[in-house]
Amino acid sequence: MNTKKNLLLISSWYPNPERPFLGNFVQRQAELLAQKYHVTVINTIGDAAVTTIESKTIENNGVKEIQVFFPLETSLLKKRKVQFNAFETGLSQIEHVDVIIGEIALPKSWQFLQAKKKFNCPLIYIDQGSYYRAEIRNNWNFVEKFLIWKLKKKVDCTIAVSEFLKNDMKEVFNKTEINVIGNHIDTDLFSLSPKSENDKTHFLHISTLDEKTKNPEGMINAIEKLSFLTGNFKFTFVSDENVEKRQNIIAEKRLENYVEFVGPLEWHETVNYYHNADAFVLFSDYETFSVVLAESFSTGTPVISTNVGIAHNLDKNIGLTVENEEQLCNAMFAMVKKEVSFDPALIRTHGMQYQSDVILDKWTSLIAKYVG
Repeated sequence: MNTKKNLLLISSWYPNPERPFLGNFVQRQAELLAQKYHVTVINTIGDAAVTTIESKTIENNGVKEIQVFFPLETSLLKKRKVQFNAFETGLSQIEHVDVIIGEIALPKSWQFLQAKKKFNCPLIYIDQGSYYRAEIRNNWNFVEKFLIWKLKKKVDCTIAVSEFLKNDMKEVFNKTEINVIGNHIDTDLFSLSPKSENDKTHFLHISTLDEKTKNPEGMINAIEKLSFLTGNFKFTFVSDENVEKRQNIIAEKRLENYVEFVGPLEWHETVNYYHNADAFVLFSDYETFSVVLAESFSTGTPVISTNVGIAHNLDKNIGLTVENEEQLCNAMFAMVKKEVSFDPALIRTHGMQYQSDVILDKWTSLIAKYVG
């Protein structure tokens, strides 16, 4: 007898044909949960090429994804109506749900509540969006405040992906217990491997290079400062977004001999870049988790990071914490001069807390409280 429970996952970020890397970590989370549950995802996608609502179902790695495409509208009322109808189209294709997992509240948390109303089952809400930080939270518009207020009233369980994010979410969910379950990584794929013997010190950064959080300008400025001190380094940016603007800045600063841009890459294709790196650099203004840090830990690669996400209160045996461009430059220079060293096996041990089995066990224990 098949006793697997039925999970419906809904997320504000999820890969689609136009943006295949958007929320790919949520997709991987769905695939992880599919090892224990029947997982269905409803993914509503605005598409300029369609004039009516269309849907199709695809199945990958145990996850059933209902893609619902809807026409783009300019009128606010028409936009709201077509999005609602698109989501209802997805819901109509599902017979039974035991628990709903709503991932990333803004802007689609209304879908979490609509699904809960239809299926009358527990709603587990997990977030890893950066909008709970004070400078954004204090400027939420009316719609954003309303969506979060409604969610607070109806959610059965709340999760943050890190203690760092939990502290910010407490400012809003001040009377709610907030659990912490991090993102998982494939620790077999992101393995501990002997580091390459590089002629030059290799630094690595992987992200969208989004100006809102990733601070690419700060990294480039630190690289320029480092180039005045030494030429014995190489910095690789891996990104799945357009990097032309950054390439132009590198050219203007005449840093082409030190910097390369690579990507987009599939998840498995990034592994060798970690293995070849002497250090991973994260200079973000804000991170809620940062999967790339967990991947770096898993490969035994030390990090140079700001005090964000899972690098918050970083153990000095795992990497270096920096606050500004000058400190980032100095930290990289210290590594070039080999003034600091790290034990890859110790870093790997730290990263194992994010291995798939550990994270899946946390999920199954939590879900069991609501669906048995």
